[in-house]
Amino acid sequence: MTQNARLLNYLEQHPEGITTLTAMEHLRILRLSQRIIELERLGYHISHTPEHTHNARVVRYRLLKAAPL
Repeated sequence: MTQNARLLNYLEQHPEGITTLTAMEHLRILRLSQRIIELERLGYHISHTPEHTHNARVVRYRLLKAAPL
């Protein structure tokens, strides 16, 4: 299974979305933002929400709408 397929499957099953740390730990994806860009180019609508933790700023990605068939 490709990284994009694993990521898309995760986003479909987790409406709370994903951050870079989660992608590294659970999916072994190191360049999450690049995978997101690739999915968007395929027609998927993904939100990019900045979040602030106690020591870092992260972006949470959520699948808003699947690509048209």
